[in-house]
Amino acid sequence: MKLTYKQGGFCRKNPALFFSAKKILFRIHFFRYNRTAKRGGFHLKKHAFIFDMDGVLIDSQPVHYDADLETLAHFGVQLTRADVEPFAGTTNPVRFPMYQEAFHVQATPEEMMAYREGVVRRMFVESNAHAIKGTKELLENIHAAGYPVALASSTDPELIRWILETIGLLPYFDKIVSGEEVPKSKPEPDVFLEAARQLGAAPENCFVIEDSTNGIRAAKAAGMWVLAYKNPTSGKQDLSLADKVTDDFTKVNVSTFPVNEEENA
Repeated sequence: MKLTYKQGGFCRKNPALFFSAKKILFRIHFFRYNRTAKRGGFHLKKHAFIFDMDGVLIDSQPVHYDADLETLAHFGVQLTRADVEPFAGTTNPVRFPMYQEAFHVQATPEEMMAYREGVVRRMFVESNAHAIKGTKELLENIHAAGYPVALASSTDPELIRWILETIGLLPYFDKIVSGEEVPKSKPEPDVFLEAARQLGAAPENCFVIEDSTNGIRAAKAAGMWVLAYKNPTSGKQDLSLADKVTDDFTKVNVSTFPVNEEENA
């Protein structure tokens, strides 16, 4: 028995053979589409991953603390890290008005932020910062499994890209969203919801990796599953709202997260 093709389609001399051939053709088409979709930047996975940057991908939180402290000292206010730790995870436009009010700074938020910009870049160069151990391998594992990945950080957009490029992780992110590009900063959910929207994933299907109290609150407010990274350099952070906690990314991979087994088939 054989299939012959006419203008109207396949001639079914043997129905079983016809449907078997049709199934094979569909699988070939799907396989080709899957490869093409991935090359074109599209993903067929239901779930998505969203990373914070500071304190998750890079031990940069101390740099941010020290940049804030040097900036405040420049404008006449001497503080310690313990004073600024509760503000971790917020954007500069949100944090500096809070500093002004809480610590009675005479300078405007705009003056402080302008001064800080030069300070933080100098400190990053001096710190010789690098990616936290295990993060590159985790990102490679996630991409190998075919999941889309976004970065959602409170840092300004230009500095985000500069840091990611410096530590060699920029190519792993499909989308990058700064908290300065959305209406409200962490602990509000805006930055995570925007990252999910750009990835085309439902919030409840997103996995977030965070290290700060404000970041975890934001992710949970967005309805997302959270893996908290216990980073000793991030200071005193409340991780109790997270779904799972780790202190070692070398022990984390896709199977750490509640993905469906059939999705990894």
